[in-house]
Amino acid sequence: MIVRLGRQFACRVLLPALAVLFCCAVAAAAEHPAGQAYHVLVLHSYHPGYPWTDRIMAGIQEVLASSARRIDADVEYLDTKRHQDAQYFSHILDAILHYKLKGRTYDLVLLSDNEALNFALEHRHDLFRNVPIVFCGINNDVSGLLPAGAPITGVRADPDFAGVIRQALAFHPRIREMVVIGSNRELTDRINQRRLKVVATKFADQATFRFWDDLPAETLRRRLTELGTDTVLLVNGSIRDDAGNLLSFNEQTLLLRQTTDLPIYSFWGGYLGQGIVGGPLVSAKTQGRLAAAMALRILNGEPAAAIPLAAPPAVPAFDYLELKRLGIPLSSLPAHYRLINEPPSAYQLSPSQFWLAVAIVVSLLGITLVLTTNILRRRRAEAELRRSEQSYKQLSQQFQIILDGIPDGLTLISPEMQVIWSNREAGNYFNQRLGSIPGEYCCKLLYNRASICDNCPAVTAFQSGVDEEAIITTPDGRVLEVKAFPVKTAAGEISHVIMLASDVTDKKRLLEETIRASRLASLGELAAGVAHEINNPNALILLNTELVKKACADAGPILKKHYEQHGDFLLGGLPYSEMREEMPHLFSEMFDGAGRIKRIVEDLKDFARADGPELREAIDLNEAVRAALRLAGNTIKNATNRLTSELAPGLPLFIGNLQRIEQVVVNLVMNACQALPDKEKGVAIDTYYDAGRRACVIRVSDEGVGIPRENLPHITDPFFTTKRESGGTGLGLSVSMRIVKDYGGSLEFHSALNEGTTVHLYLPVEQEVTGP
Repeated sequence: MIVRLGRQFACRVLLPALAVLFCCAVAAAAEHPAGQAYHVLVLHSYHPGYPWTDRIMAGIQEVLASSARRIDADVEYLDTKRHQDAQYFSHILDAILHYKLKGRTYDLVLLSDNEALNFALEHRHDLFRNVPIVFCGINNDVSGLLPAGAPITGVRADPDFAGVIRQALAFHPRIREMVVIGSNRELTDRINQRRLKVVATKFADQATFRFWDDLPAETLRRRLTELGTDTVLLVNGSIRDDAGNLLSFNEQTLLLRQTTDLPIYSFWGGYLGQGIVGGPLVSAKTQGRLAAAMALRILNGEPAAAIPLAAPPAVPAFDYLELKRLGIPLSSLPAHYRLINEPPSAYQLSPSQFWLAVAIVVSLLGITLVLTTNILRRRRAEAELRRSEQSYKQLSQQFQIILDGIPDGLTLISPEMQVIWSNREAGNYFNQRLGSIPGEYCCKLLYNRASICDNCPAVTAFQSGVDEEAIITTPDGRVLEVKAFPVKTAAGEISHVIMLASDVTDKKRLLEETIRASRLASLGELAAGVAHEINNPNALILLNTELVKKACADAGPILKKHYEQHGDFLLGGLPYSEMREEMPHLFSEMFDGAGRIKRIVEDLKDFARADGPELREAIDLNEAVRAALRLAGNTIKNATNRLTSELAPGLPLFIGNLQRIEQVVVNLVMNACQALPDKEKGVAIDTYYDAGRRACVIRVSDEGVGIPRENLPHITDPFFTTKRESGGTGLGLSVSMRIVKDYGGSLEFHSALNEGTTVHLYLPVEQEVTGP
């Protein structure tokens, strides 16, 4: 509801009161703390998403953002376009806004459109007491509604109805009818419709005006199709569907564009680019900018009442696409117009410019012809050169392939002992390891040294002029057989030396291991013979011990009777009373010692026995572990005081060769003992059944020094060892891995430096585990 105040009441009562309030408001603005943010309420009549409201808000934000002092803005939307019920506005919305705004204080209120202004005027004494108000988007003259001297000012949005109608008649002189699509449901639409009808009377002699107010969308669509070609559409209000619901802005413009090809005009800049031709339009963003600029002036201390109302003129703006569709030339547009959707303009040349361009093009063509001729000649020469180079490269590549195919390192050495060239294999020997390049000294290449080696065959070949050879050991332990061949000039002088290096490390190691294996085989045969010779007297000891035990048992009553009659006496150098107690223990120890000798001899014979590939039997892995522990007993005793073993009962029998499995377990136990730094560190060996892998597992763990991460992938490689100085061959784990793989098993190593190593030996079995 628009509040109207009686002139007499305003002059006698309100004017003095408002003058006092105005002075207080100015003083309050002047006393606003310098560093404190301003608190502003922005109140819109319509809803967010409505283009008119969104563009006003964009203009407000653009200007307020330039303020030197921070401005905190609360934004509220009355949403009156979608909710026109009087009960909604007077009760529901009024109650909601009272609830939200009561108790809040604002330095200024910014309003858009008539409904928001009416709300602010109605609640100026309860919600907005003494608060300056700046409005925009107001379509009628509100000077009579504003109390004199009140801190209220703003920007009017006066549509140029006459200017748009005049522009439409100028573009379409054959038009005889103008159909105005409007609405009477909203306050703003009613005001605009009323003003447009007044303006339309001035053009009654040029066109007939028909006002289609509040037509539902379907009815409007049907009636648009019935219009003649001598008609222009003027959009002056909102469109709703048959149920009275407001169509979105996009839905409204889409309905008009899809239904008719008639020229469409409007008075509001929001429709530009949405199907209207154009004309002097009201800019919503300009409204927001001007209102925000007034707000900043008031916040900076200028009285609101001292700022006059503004009414910016409508700016001519047109849509190039609509002009082109309707055949309207750009020359008919008014001065100082704004054009949207205009394509890039074509650049036109004057005659003099045209002939100058032609002359330049002809000159460029002549230059291009000369350059092209030279380029073709050069290309022919380059092609001939490339063919020659290609032939040379092909010959060089063939020669290089031959040299790279040599499995040994081939290097060309200068008299200064520098590397001139080397084949790929030489690079594998040296360059990859030492990073050598042509020009590097050969001593650096081979030994990574700064001085020439004493036994270098290249030096000797330069001196003697004949072929030389030498065995050279590299710093990493590899053995090279190096031969040097002098290259002589026509004058008989030695210009270079070709050095051929063959890596004989593996060959030498295989020879050494063959000799060592032969010795081990001989030692095995000797051990078998020694075991046989030990086994015979040990059997005699067992036999005689049993006989002596029986003799002592038979002599026991006689000795006891003698003791009772004559007292204690010496027997074997000890009193009979003590010997009588020790006798059973002596025989037990004798039997145990002889039995241990027998078991060790049998284990030694089994370990040294040659096992053929056809020897496969059911093996109790626990028994294999026990035998291995007996064979390595002395090593274990010298290495640790903490040996633990936990053998799982009821393991499935493994089909294989007992001696081979013993060999693997002995090797793992020996390695574990050798890794211990002192006797306080322990070794643990246990067995169990892994149902998931259907395998019996022997696990050997030690608390030793561990294996470096870079060595772990190579520990089962042949001849890899870190104990070569102490006699290690690097074959133990390699042989063990081969034995295990022969049975379809695996060896898995887990090690942490300075924490220890755990080895899992997996041997697959067919049957499930038995027992508990």
